Amino acid sequence: MAVSRPQKLGTCENKLAQQKNFLQDLKLVLTRCGVLDRFKEGPFGQYLEMIQPIRVHGMLIYNLLKRQLICPEEEKDDEMWFGLGEKKARFGREEFCLCSGLNMGTLPEGFQEKEEVSEESILTRYFVDENPSIELLEATFNRLTEPSEGDDALKMGYLLMVSQFFGMDEARTAIPSWVLSLVEDIDAFESFPWGSYIFDVTLCCLKNAAEKTH
Repeated sequence: MAVSRPQKLGTCENKLAQQKNFLQDLKLVLTRCGVLDRFKEGPFGQYLEMIQPIRVHGMLIYNLLKRQLICPEEEKDDEMWFGLGEKKARFGREEFCLCSGLNMGTLPEGFQEKEEVSEESILTRYFVDENPSIELLEATFNRLTEPSEGDDALKMGYLLMVSQFFGMDEARTAIPSWVLSLVEDIDAFESFPWGSYIFDVTLCCLKNAAEKTH
């Protein structure tokens, strides 16, 4: 029986092909606002050093998913196994941590609950809508030019990394309210286990796509 290629996998190629320009623009604004070094010390700083953008080949992932193995004696809920020739390969938290370099700590309970936004927040000061679009956020970020806007540039840069670079499924059109609340406390945002959260989102997407290939 013929198996059609999942459409969502192909969209990754177009989105990630734009990463290089996105990172260049990000560094430009952070530099002129005087917070580039601070950003580099944060949870996503290592990605600014990439010489080439991450390339995700949809067909490669598609063929990998077709080789998924069901290993009830070994497999856990937070991992997937694949047959590569005579070898078995695992994708789990340990592998994701090694590849991403992100914090893989425990997700705090109730972290997605919406909190009250203060009058000093970037949401209140820069946007009318309580759920600004990613396009509006990016346009606002690119207009920042002064060192006095450094904290705001850092916060918006973090928001753009979460939505644009990592492509959070729930942030395709607008930034989730819990992320907007979290970024107001920069220390809390930087210590948040983004690796664990992004891994969970990634694994869910892979498992959903795998079901469509069988």
